[in-house]
Amino acid sequence: AQAALVTLWNAAMALGGVVGGLLLDHWGTGAVAASAAVLGAAALLVVVGGRRDAFPGT
Repeated sequence: AQAALVTLWNAAMALGGVVGGLLLDHWGTGAVAASAAVLGAAALLVVVGGRRDAFPGT
């Protein structure tokens, strides 16, 4: 299981670099910032939405 986790982690890092490079090449720095904002907002929604289940006593 550890080997699969490491492999997937490395693949995700490589894919992030490729996607970031494509965004930068095709649409410029504004697209990279906008995509980071969208991903950050999505992560915030997951955290806020899961707070009730993660911390049931609070």
